[in-house]
Amino acid sequence: MKRMSYFLYTMSEMSKTKEKLIDAAIEYFNTEGTEKISVKKLIKIADVGYGTFYNHFDSVEEVQIEALNKTVRNVLIEFKLGLKNEKDYVYIIYLALLRGINLLANSPSINWLLKDVKMVIQVFKEISQPNMENNFLNAVKAQQIKNTDIDDLIKFKDARHYMQWAAIGAVEQVVNGELSEKEAFAKLAKNVKVVDIPDEQRDQIIERILNETFHWETKDNDDR
Repeated sequence: MKRMSYFLYTMSEMSKTKEKLIDAAIEYFNTEGTEKISVKKLIKIADVGYGTFYNHFDSVEEVQIEALNKTVRNVLIEFKLGLKNEKDYVYIIYLALLRGINLLANSPSINWLLKDVKMVIQVFKEISQPNMENNFLNAVKAQQIKNTDIDDLIKFKDARHYMQWAAIGAVEQVVNGELSEKEAFAKLAKNVKVVDIPDEQRDQIIERILNETFHWETKDNDDR
């Protein structure tokens, strides 16, 4: 019994140490970027021993991927919590585009996230794809997307892949000051077909999202 308790305690401590290293990586990347990262710098921030790092990771690149995973997961958790009572699943699919642009463009992590776009896309795909596919299927069941069969789910997966690349481009335009978040989302949502719905339905969803998200702009204009 004592051996088992000690084993569980050890595993718990190892898990905490790994999280400390991941959090240290996120903290460093958010302030310094990825170029000058080293094991020595990470263990100093995490306040752990040098050998401890290699109990959990084989390289700095490996902890970078874990840091990205945690960053993206936190973004998606926040997104899902805000929509737990929403029943318009097509709306959720489109809103995910804006939330992705908004959360990434305003994230302190954005500079290092854009250093490896391919990795960002892969992590987003692994983490968000099941949730978005579930929203697609729920939309079909609720007849929010009509005349749909299993082939359309495959098309949706392909469309999501291209949409994610396009979304990263939109984020870069926002970060570089070329477009506002509102402009980037509207342009992306209208020009890249995510789901096969009538243009009128799509435009109504986009208008709802813009009105709900950027309502203060309308108020400001009315006050002038």
